[in-house]
Order: sequence, then structure tokens, then C-alpha cells
Amino acid sequence: MGTQTAMVTGASSGIGVDIARQLAKRGLNLILVARRRERLEALAAELQQHGVQALVLDCDLADRQQLNGLMARAEQWLQAEQLVLTVLVNNAGTGVWDWFENQTREVSQRDIDLNVTALTTLCHDFIGQAKAHGEPSHILNVASLAAMLPTPRFVVYSATKAYVQRFSEILDYELRQTNISVTCSCPGGVLTEFMEHAGQELKGDTGMMSSEDVARLAVQAMFAGQLIHVPGALNKLSTLVRFLPHSLKIRLVEKSMLVTVRDK
Repeated sequence: MGTQTAMVTGASSGIGVDIARQLAKRGLNLILVARRRERLEALAAELQQHGVQALVLDCDLADRQQLNGLMARAEQWLQAEQLVLTVLVNNAGTGVWDWFENQTREVSQRDIDLNVTALTTLCHDFIGQAKAHGEPSHILNVASLAAMLPTPRFVVYSATKAYVQRFSEILDYELRQTNISVTCSCPGGVLTEFMEHAGQELKGDTGMMSSEDVARLAVQAMFAGQLIHVPGALNKLSTLVRFLPHSLKIRLVEKSMLVTVRDK
């Protein structure tokens, strides 16, 4: 068993689970973070087959007090087990598929707290640790294709993911002469629980990628030091829409969403 360890947020379902699996296969120990402890414990037990250790930390990252104490909880375990935190995966995220005026202020604020504040805070905490131990280290921030394409009915989600992309780009530049690289993964639609939680219902076969494929490609991009990663040929093609005039671009994005998603 090696000493390298990864922290993965949103590790109770979807892309987060599969990123944790990919990292365990590579021999990294895991710190699994999410609200649903029972799911984290089941995943931790599964990952033991790879001969790695896994720490379960239940945490509501949108709660500022819990967020501020998270890295200290992880550090106690790391020191006790003589491990080093070399990978941070900011995967936890949320969004609501609805017109902005229909969303409560509390729901919108939670999206911002989770997608922006938690990610930013954990990156800051991680950088201090990674610089201190000096081992090659990586940050993987999971954004979305919506970061590149303004998405009506996903206004807060799209805007917060645009922050994640720009933040990652600048942070990677600032860290270019250090032992830390930054990767921002921008997947399109993925078949996970996220869509149900966002209030979306699919119209038949959409051709969306699986979370397993997205996770595998994102982890590969992270270890390759790729800054912006868009998984899947169709998603890469979709990014070309961003070069169109704004009025045309935003209408095309809206129509493309309505082809695959119906209102509940």
C-alpha cells in the first residue's frame, strides 16, 4: 500500500463513486466525502479489494461550519496513518432545472455554496498541504459543458460551473512552477442521480455518457496534466457552439436541452 491519498467530494453517487473506483485501482488511498454516510461506508468496503485504505467523512459541504472543519478531520487521519494527500477531486455539485424566478433564494444560495464556495475553500486548504509535502499533486475540478455554454433554466448551475472553469484555468497558471497541476473536467449530460435531483426527466435514449466512462477519462486527463477536459466526441463538437453570436448560441443551447429533457 502506498502513501498517496485522494479526497473525493460527492463520493456517494454518480461520477464521484466512479472516480473513487478509478483512483483505488491506481493504488491511491481514499478520503470519501458526502452527506450520505451509509453509501460512503459501502463504497469504502468495496474499495478494500484494491488493497487501499478509505476514510469516510460525512459532511454537508454547503454548511460553512462543516466545510471549514473538513480538512482538519482528514489531516488527523492522514498523520495517524502516515499518508499524504496528493489528489483533490472537487466533484460535489448541485443544480435546479427551472426558470430562475421559480427557484427559492435558499435553493440558489445552496447551489452557490456547494459549487463555488466549497470548491474554492478546499482548493485553498489542499494547496497548503501539497506544497508542504512536495509530492506531485493534482486538483480535479468537475465542472460541466454548461460552463462553456450558457444554459437557460440552468442559470445558477451554468454560472457557477463557468466560475469553476475560469478559476481552474487561472489557478493552474498561478501554480505552474509548483508540484501541483489543475484539471477541469467539463462533461455533458451524464446518466446519474443528478438529473433527477435537478428536476429533469429524459425523453427516451439520449446517447448520454455513463459515469464510468466520464470518470475514467477525467482521471486520465488529470494525471496527464490536461487543463480543460471535455469527455466524448459529441461533447467536444458541442463546444464549437460557443463561438457563435450570443443570441444564436443561447437559443441553440436551450433547444438542444429541450430535445432530451421534458418538464416534470
